[in-house]
Amino acid sequence: MTKSLKVIKSLSVTDAVLTASSVPEADYAQWSGAVTNAAGDRVIVLSTHMIYESLQSGNTGKNPLTEPLWWIAVRPTNRWQLFDLSTTTQTIVDEADFYELTPGVAVNSMALVNISGILTVRTRLTDPSFGVVFDKLVDLTPITAESNWYSWFFDVRTEQTKYIVSDLPTYPNATLRVDVTSSGQAFIGALVFGNQRSLGMGLNAGVRLFIQDYSRKERNAFGDVVLVQRAYSSRITMSMLVKNSELDNTYDLLADLRATPCLWIGSQGYEVLSLFGFYNNFEIGITYPEYSDCTLDLESLT
Repeated sequence: MTKSLKVIKSLSVTDAVLTASSVPEADYAQWSGAVTNAAGDRVIVLSTHMIYESLQSGNTGKNPLTEPLWWIAVRPTNRWQLFDLSTTTQTIVDEADFYELTPGVAVNSMALVNISGILTVRTRLTDPSFGVVFDKLVDLTPITAESNWYSWFFDVRTEQTKYIVSDLPTYPNATLRVDVTSSGQAFIGALVFGNQRSLGMGLNAGVRLFIQDYSRKERNAFGDVVLVQRAYSSRITMSMLVKNSELDNTYDLLADLRATPCLWIGSQGYEVLSLFGFYNNFEIGITYPEYSDCTLDLESLT
């Protein structure tokens, strides 16, 4: 048995929540009804923080929000990509960037998912009445798998792809600030923040890990294998015990989280036991007078 499964459903981000950021929102020019756009031109609509591409030439005065025959939505702007609840799109950050969020409610957890190139992360929580109530700086410099002289000089150094803070004090009026540094350009797939919930009494032994590979593997007419590498999703199958006194709450929570991207944390000691995604199905067997068995199949976003 290990610690309980944790799940974080990220709060949505609006202009009122994102109070400041050093990441520019200047991927393309802002849309203007007075400018004529050619087919393939891209513009930004700041009200939605989305990038749109022109589908036709001579595109003048056609609003991207109301003219689907003239425009197609491409993706969020670079500043907002890490809030689109997808890890496929990544926000590009420079050597020292920050995000400042005022959720308006108490949050106890924050996480960066699908990151690369990040050297340090500083997490601060500042309350207007009590000042700085949380300040934590973590070094994410790539390290070797083993601690010995040979590994230090010759082994491949691996990056941490997730960073989780699960002990934020709960101040409903506080501002959350996340600073990241890197040696150049770095990438963040998702910034997740919200309230952590616990499921079950603890994970049973026998957790199964595997991936769903979407690469193309075919043989041509001459028998040669053609491999085209594509994305994959991580999969976890786990079982746990649930107290019968908490059975209704567990069932209702899982029902509420259906088809919802969440951060699932099986263990912070093993990065592979945490994923940002959804559950495919769950099954609860009421097997004993005091507790029941629960099986959960999780799948990450690609």
